[in-house]
Amino acid sequence: MPPINLIVNGTFDAQAAGWSGTDIEANHRERAYLGNGSSNRVAEMDGRSGFVTVMEQSFDVTSSTATELTFDSALRTASNGNAGLEGFTVEILDSSNTVIASLTVLPTANSLTGYSLPVTFPAAGTYTLRLTELGPNDSLGAIVDNIELMVCFRGQTHLRTPLGEKPAKDIAVGDLVETENGPKAVRWVGRRKLAMSEIASDPKLYPVKISAGAFGREFPASDLWVSRQHRMLVSSPVCLRMFGQSNVLVSAIWLTALPDIYVDTSVTEVDYVHILFDEHEIVFAEGCPSESLLLGPEAKKSCRQRRWMRSTRCFRLLR
Repeated sequence: MPPINLIVNGTFDAQAAGWSGTDIEANHRERAYLGNGSSNRVAEMDGRSGFVTVMEQSFDVTSSTATELTFDSALRTASNGNAGLEGFTVEILDSSNTVIASLTVLPTANSLTGYSLPVTFPAAGTYTLRLTELGPNDSLGAIVDNIELMVCFRGQTHLRTPLGEKPAKDIAVGDLVETENGPKAVRWVGRRKLAMSEIASDPKLYPVKISAGAFGREFPASDLWVSRQHRMLVSSPVCLRMFGQSNVLVSAIWLTALPDIYVDTSVTEVDYVHILFDEHEIVFAEGCPSESLLLGPEAKKSCRQRRWMRSTRCFRLLR
């Protein structure tokens, strides 16, 4: 799954949209602060004299993960006399307002410089990014831009199990997974990570993205990536007219004619997880009925586990 930026309008192209707080100043261009002629929009962390600037926004994390917050900051030229004093604190807080990561930023250069703050999210939940003004409260503060919090929930497609939804990456041999025929034990699990170099050498390895709600309300419940060949169970009157039955397994690539389903060429890597049962089964990925690995008689004779583990195209189910 490609990384997702959890921060809305971290470039301030839409001024303060997506941000809340006090004394927010995000309506000026970089040139107003640095005198460099740039029309790039930024935010200043000292809006008005006598007021403390605070900018924050909340976001949801769907599982525990480690990543880093990145951003650019500079000292405006009018504050050169306070270099080392003007700046802001960066904090990430959990839903109980406990700080789980923080950084003090006191830029001294009159050009945007990159900063990063490592952060580990211990569990799924709602978190808040907060920036708070530091230094002389004289309306001449540091500026900030390009705030990103990139999170990649690889292997985080959820499968329905008797104990609830479980990330595909955590499914192990022997686990029970809900199928159309009730709970079934997993007999084999295959995993494969494809690097950008592998995908670029064969464009057919780009996955198909099925956006949340593409099949109707809450189906799938979250964005879902599958290989082109992987089949989804489709039910509609059209299927009945075309195939004589209302439920048909359709390869994902043939679904790209529908809105919000497309080949996702933005991925930088892909993690596939494939599961095998005693029989071919229909499982539920993000709530959507989807096939498990199907081995025909000849494939069962000719393919050993190691060969399947090496085969890129075999791992065509879930991430």
